[in-house]
Amino acid sequence: MRYATIPFLAGTILAAVSCTDRSPIAPSIDPTAANAKVTTPGTGPWAKVVEGETGPGSQYALYIPTQWNHEVIYYAHGIRPPNDPITLNDQDNFFEVRDALGAQGYAFAYSSFSENGLSVKDGAQRTHQLRGLVNSQLPDKAQRNYAVGYSLGGLVALELGERYPSQYDGVLTMCGMVGGTPPEMQYIGDVRALFDFYYPGVMPGDVISVPGPALTIPEIQSRVIAAIMANPAGLYAIASTVQTPLAFAPVGSLTNPGSTAFQTLVGSLVYALYYQAIGTADVVDRTHGHSPYDNRTVTYTIGTPVIALPGLAQLVAASNAGVARYDSPPDAQNYLERNYTPTGNLTIPVVSVHNLWDPLVPFFHEGVLNGAASAAGGSANLLQRAIPNWGHCNFSTPLVVSSLTSLAEWVRSGTKPTS
Repeated sequence: MRYATIPFLAGTILAAVSCTDRSPIAPSIDPTAANAKVTTPGTGPWAKVVEGETGPGSQYALYIPTQWNHEVIYYAHGIRPPNDPITLNDQDNFFEVRDALGAQGYAFAYSSFSENGLSVKDGAQRTHQLRGLVNSQLPDKAQRNYAVGYSLGGLVALELGERYPSQYDGVLTMCGMVGGTPPEMQYIGDVRALFDFYYPGVMPGDVISVPGPALTIPEIQSRVIAAIMANPAGLYAIASTVQTPLAFAPVGSLTNPGSTAFQTLVGSLVYALYYQAIGTADVVDRTHGHSPYDNRTVTYTIGTPVIALPGLAQLVAASNAGVARYDSPPDAQNYLERNYTPTGNLTIPVVSVHNLWDPLVPFFHEGVLNGAASAAGGSANLLQRAIPNWGHCNFSTPLVVSSLTSLAEWVRSGTKPTS
């Protein structure tokens, strides 16, 4: 096999990597007491910007527009590597969206959270805490409030909408972990477990223990490509397994290493392995040193084969006898479920936008949320949009703005969009 276009793959991955109303959330802090800094931008849609801190390491920013439309957006960012510094930097490439929405009159508030990694609980606390802060800066009471989030921040926004429906009028999730934390952790763990079965020794450590420092994306990519060159059947077996539906854009042949299909398939495998490598220690720490992953009773089965490869079904079946098995105790599973598993009891409008071929938070999350909403009677308040694209959270500004516009019009009119 030749990998002449692998540099394109590396660039693609790196660009995308660079979520009753008696609230238990801590009371908000007055901006002046938190040593807030107030600035007046010389250009753009903002009358003033307020920045400060709400707690140990948590920073916030409030953007108040010149022509306020009496609506506020509370934004929760996507997952950030556990060891990265805590900042308000634009790691989601969202500042352009923020300014576009400000030009339409929306006030905008967001937080760094006080910790990185799988910080669903902290993200919900810090984002919800913004309500008191932004209200203290507005000329009068907001008429409508929207919880918006990317990736992990999408789950945060959904949690806020489910827990406090009288305090938020609508929710927008983009590439959100909306099926909940347990299925996402199971997917990432299954990918790593099966990779170790087909390609033993290629990645350091295992599903629940990764020695530091974690490998970089280029290092993981190099190892994965070398392994696939020696045994391409393992890649196709993982992608064809029901539990590990690696996403790929259906452009070109999966047997051609230069095709978009093959490049994105490998990219999805690298994505999962990278986040497993950098996130495992953080998640295990949150589950008190216990395994957050359990595949004791999982029977790996073949779904729709990604290619017609003789012996593929037998290869997938054989993984059940050789894959390493892991046991997650109840306390670890309870932690994942509490932080957070959506109930589906949607009493305010929710718009969920997702790439069909998302390499990190697979599209199956939308099916899980749809099932939960159907079971809980919340389907009337759920609108899901599938975008025929590969990538994680690589949405254009017009798409995000139009999605928020759809949500706002739904909230104002009471009429659910047809699509």
